[in-house]
Amino acid sequence: HHFLRDIEIALPELLDVRSKLAPFERPEFDAIRERDVIAGFVAKEKFLCRSIISATFSLIEAFLSGLFFTGLDAKALGNLVCDNEFLQYARTRESAPLRDRLDRIVRFTSKKTESGTNEPFKTLMEIGKRYRDAIHHTTPFQRKDIERGGRLTALYEINSETAFRCIMLSFVTIVRILRWISPESDATEIESRCKELIQKADTGGIDVSIPSLAASA
Repeated sequence: HHFLRDIEIALPELLDVRSKLAPFERPEFDAIRERDVIAGFVAKEKFLCRSIISATFSLIEAFLSGLFFTGLDAKALGNLVCDNEFLQYARTRESAPLRDRLDRIVRFTSKKTESGTNEPFKTLMEIGKRYRDAIHHTTPFQRKDIERGGRLTALYEINSETAFRCIMLSFVTIVRILRWISPESDATEIESRCKELIQKADTGGIDVSIPSLAASA
């Protein structure tokens, strides 16, 4: 709820700063005369985008960890009884890479009908994680999963569309998992808040290019 609240606060501010930047995109805009004004808006937009991307992945991390902890404690997730395989993973691998933990949760809650290679989980890891890592593990050096200077490039690429996409992907991920855990999840506070934020993010003019996302939300 802390990270969800962070996004609830930051998203309206991002939409507001985008509306203030819109007039400067017109052909008659004098960049030299208005550079001090626009510089402040651009700086705020970049700050809010980084904050939102960071919060969306902190939200996913907390959500998955909470599911593993609940499974160990209650031996069930909503209507799903946890089997020994899931409990063993939760007991010994709760700190595994995010991609692996997400895959395990998706496989278990979907009763193995889906995995982390399905949407929106695949795109969340391929696109969203690239920018989260650029923010939290910034380095010009090569890493096993990225080329030399790749994280700096990703950091410079971050914009409002990236932030909107991370919101959509992370929230639809949570909603999808909640639906598998309990068909009645649409009545829960977390799902209603996620769906409201998805609608707000959608007003930012984002095209996530994943047709199944809207239906899932």
